[in-house]
Amino acid sequence: MTSSPPELRVRPASLADAEAVHELIAAFEERHSGEAEVTADDLRDEWRRLDLARDSWIWERDGSIAGYAALLAREERVDADGYVHPEHTGLGLGSLIVETTEARARERGLTRLHNAILPFDRAAARLLESRGYGDVRHFYRMAIEMDAAPPEPVWPERLEPRPVELDQIRAFHAASEEAFEDEWDYRPHSFELFEEYRVEVPTFDPTLWTAVWDGDEIAATLRADRNRFGAGWIGSVGVRRPWRRRGLGLGLLQRSFGQLWERGERRVQLGVDAQSPTGATRLYERAGMHVVWEAVVYEKEL
Repeated sequence: MTSSPPELRVRPASLADAEAVHELIAAFEERHSGEAEVTADDLRDEWRRLDLARDSWIWERDGSIAGYAALLAREERVDADGYVHPEHTGLGLGSLIVETTEARARERGLTRLHNAILPFDRAAARLLESRGYGDVRHFYRMAIEMDAAPPEPVWPERLEPRPVELDQIRAFHAASEEAFEDEWDYRPHSFELFEEYRVEVPTFDPTLWTAVWDGDEIAATLRADRNRFGAGWIGSVGVRRPWRRRGLGLGLLQRSFGQLWERGERRVQLGVDAQSPTGATRLYERAGMHVVWEAVVYEKEL
């Protein structure tokens, strides 16, 4: 573990810190992008998957939180995340965050580490580049604001969309995994982890998950939740190769928009790889979505 300047005290985060850390992140994002995206509930959900005692850090100065960092578990991948409060810059906290998360990643036996920053945060970009990180990918958050019920989807003949039944979760997972095999940095996700991260959580609502069936095969999948990042959230949209270019992705989006509209959501968001090989950004634009936020992913071989 690296040492902190004497005016800073470092400790692990706890669930009781969620509101205060949210305020730090909101101050940071509002300074750099003009809009705060993460909520305190999002943080709590994220922290549920962490070993907070060993994989999170809070730096305090004069009784207030000056910086925060964590190694975030994203199913079978771990990424670094860190923020410095705008009122506490110039203390070397950015370097501390990078050094601390890298040291812990090495302890855990990781061979590479990702760190995402906002595109306008040039100080963070210079810091990461000076320490051997390279810009490898850009991701968007896209949104649609609905002032009326969305159009009803049109489905190809013989294909039927249905909510997911509990005994179909394993088949849903397998179809979704196959649909994402072409994506950047794809790593197979075990069913056990999928079940832990997506099913055994308080927000799981199978009525918002859709499987498009072709006979006894799942052709396409969509996962959605209510009230994540302050809006309805589409966690994934996947179409297996044999069923692509038949309008299933658009149909799934329109169906999900309608379900979320009925539940009172007027804004729906999702995250997408800006360089998706399947042209996902173009699909989302056709569905009426637009880019509201961007992150740049930096990578380092440890």
